[in-house]
Amino acid sequence: MAKDLTTAAIAHSVPEIQQALAHLWERRIAPVDADGGHVVAARSRLLNLVVVAGHRETAERCAAIIAATAGRHPSRSLILSALDVEGPPGLSARVEAVEAAASAGAAQTGAETIYVATHGETRHHLASIIVPLLLRDLPVALWWPHDPQFDSRRADRLLPMVDRLIVDGSSWSGDGLGRLCAMARVTHREGLVVADFALLRQARWREALASVYDLPDLRPHLRAVRSIVVEYAASAQGDPGGLTNVVRPVYHVAWLASRLGMGVVEPMRRVADGTRMATLRQSEHQVAVEWRPVLSELGPGSTVRVEIVSRLRGAELVGNVAAGDRTVEVTIRDDGRKRVRRTYLAPRLQEVDLLERAIEDSAADPVAGDALALAWRLIGAEPVVPAAGDAAASPARDDDE
Repeated sequence: MAKDLTTAAIAHSVPEIQQALAHLWERRIAPVDADGGHVVAARSRLLNLVVVAGHRETAERCAAIIAATAGRHPSRSLILSALDVEGPPGLSARVEAVEAAASAGAAQTGAETIYVATHGETRHHLASIIVPLLLRDLPVALWWPHDPQFDSRRADRLLPMVDRLIVDGSSWSGDGLGRLCAMARVTHREGLVVADFALLRQARWREALASVYDLPDLRPHLRAVRSIVVEYAASAQGDPGGLTNVVRPVYHVAWLASRLGMGVVEPMRRVADGTRMATLRQSEHQVAVEWRPVLSELGPGSTVRVEIVSRLRGAELVGNVAAGDRTVEVTIRDDGRKRVRRTYLAPRLQEVDLLERAIEDSAADPVAGDALALAWRLIGAEPVVPAAGDAAASPARDDDE
């Protein structure tokens, strides 16, 4: 549980923000424990967390999520939004010191949140606000909700100063693939670790699938995959115009391909009725991949079902994975006969869980990195030989900063 240590301070410039931070900790009154002694809230910060929120509503939502993680991941959080964009330049800021309740008798840990609303042209100069407020010698994570403009001057200035980029590819507008291509370019250039909520959400699918196929008699089939089909919820019948975000369906295939040693022969291409296809290679055989839009009660872009077909020594094995709000079910059929059916209790991760995972070191594990790299090759974001299919277009450069 996190709560304010003191009344928030108000500031209207970067120097005032710095002064407010110092005064908040100097003036605070330490809470009293059950024995009448003072419990010291140490200024324990593990990282700098910068949020480019855009709108005030987004800033408030992100702040609530960050507050819920303060106990495990205390940070100096800098949340930036734009206000009165047509007005005179300037900024208004609210500075809060927060504590996270610890176990009985233990010191409490403190973190800081700085809300900055920019006015007028000041929104074009976020880097000049952020840099002086970063804590030295601590990693910097940039959380960029909604639609990051990777091909913008703002990205050119912000990304070189951070170590980790946190995004949610499933929230991007359109099919999300152009933005995924742009992210591939800038993260390769800057050497950033990427934590994508869209990929983190799929952990429960991956764990269930890996658990079933780890059975000794099924494991050999993973070296003989012939086709992968991903059904995803479309925004309309057949996904006309390809407007449904398909980042999550792409990630399902990318993770499987990266774990099973597959390479890309032909990247993703659109065919009739909104279906997308690609061709992979595993050892000496090709693997047909299909992303199929279907009508579903799930939100557009949600994965409905993943099917994996393998053929080994004349036997065909069909694996199906589907997930609900709290469970994941894996069914394996051998030449049409049900062979294995397992249901795993695995609730959907909420945004607090996702943020905690995104800022932990485990988010930089090589499995996630391999899956992202394969996703970029799968959609044609990196050179593929032979080159085929339609590469996703990059969004127009935004001169926002």
